[in-house]
Amino acid sequence: MSDPTPTATLRLRDLDPRVHRLFLGFAFSALGSGLTLPFLYVYLAEVRGIETATVGWIFAWMGLLGFAAAPVGGSLIDRYGPRPVMIVGLVVEAVCTASIGLVETPAEGFLVASFIVVGTVGLWPAATAMLTRLVPLEARERVYGVNFMLLNAGLGIGGVLSSLVIDTESVGSFQRLYLLDGLTYLAYIVVLVTLPRGTGAMPTPDDPLPGAVVPELEQASWSVVVRDRTLLRIVAISILLITFGYAQMEAGLAAYAVTVAEIPARALGWAYAANTGAIVCGQLLALRLINGRRRTTMLALCGGIWSVSWLVIAWSDAVDGWVAVAAIVLGLGLFGLGETLFAPVAPAIVNGLAREDMRGRYNALQGMTWTVGSIVGPASAGLLIGHGHPGIWVSCVVGGTALAAVLFLNLRRHLTDAQDGLVASA
Repeated sequence: MSDPTPTATLRLRDLDPRVHRLFLGFAFSALGSGLTLPFLYVYLAEVRGIETATVGWIFAWMGLLGFAAAPVGGSLIDRYGPRPVMIVGLVVEAVCTASIGLVETPAEGFLVASFIVVGTVGLWPAATAMLTRLVPLEARERVYGVNFMLLNAGLGIGGVLSSLVIDTESVGSFQRLYLLDGLTYLAYIVVLVTLPRGTGAMPTPDDPLPGAVVPELEQASWSVVVRDRTLLRIVAISILLITFGYAQMEAGLAAYAVTVAEIPARALGWAYAANTGAIVCGQLLALRLINGRRRTTMLALCGGIWSVSWLVIAWSDAVDGWVAVAAIVLGLGLFGLGETLFAPVAPAIVNGLAREDMRGRYNALQGMTWTVGSIVGPASAGLLIGHGHPGIWVSCVVGGTALAAVLFLNLRRHLTDAQDGLVASA
């Protein structure tokens, strides 16, 4: 069955002005994260001298705590609205991020990391719920995509700036960097505080006409969410795709490129730059491709692109010199093109299922897929590549993303046309 003609696209400048202000807050936050995100491991292990294994446990603890706290974050969003949850979370994260520069012992590292997770756990689900309620249905994917583009642009610019000022021999350079990161969160807080009260809160339905029959819905709860079999299918396939896709971007890719393909570690910088460049340059074009087409098709296409990208990266082991480097760079660039499809469509398909009074819970459950993937993905990469089985690792990442693509196509029969992105049929 062919897809209907795409509906007219709402221009970004026609969106609610509050959305533009949120974009500004996202950009500040992403810039701050870009300043520090690539260097947390380096800071703890190389600058503060904490054992590598202990640093690994700190990262693992952050993932486990985030998984456990996500349901609480989703419930708070549905009860109090996304705006207060975001403000409180950003205050906690600003203070704790600035405090990273004071960490000297493993105990302090665990403590600060724990509070950072508590502050972060509700931010992305709350922001997604807020954007969903501020834009019309046909503009959601476009807004999610632009937000993702701003995120990557901020991360890329922040990473470049921080690489120019970081000195592993100077604790002070890292302390200044983390303090600056904390200040960027304050800019985001100012944006949220100045938004009108009730922004992003659940809309109040109009009074029904006299004599109208209003169906009674089951009270919002997590039991309702976990009984949504279609949502659980989406979450399960997303875990598969993220585990063998996104979650392999750092640990698995770096280990394969440096240990197996034997390319210089500094060449990874070019590869990650290609990835960010593909996202920033390709996101708006991808949004045109997505418009009016089935979400399941776009997610399947994402899985297929990622599967091909891993094949290109695996080719680096069969060649030498600059050709191997080019394979890694090209592979991550292709991966970025897949990301431009996943970022706008994945939250749109989840919010297409969500009841208005449970958007926080639905987005929190989808957010937990990232947590599971970030735990299982690096662990599997370390186990396979670290024990001399790079070929099995390649088979897993290529096969896992390809299988996810097939499963997303099969998901179509469980969705209505409107839930699958054909807005014209809604």
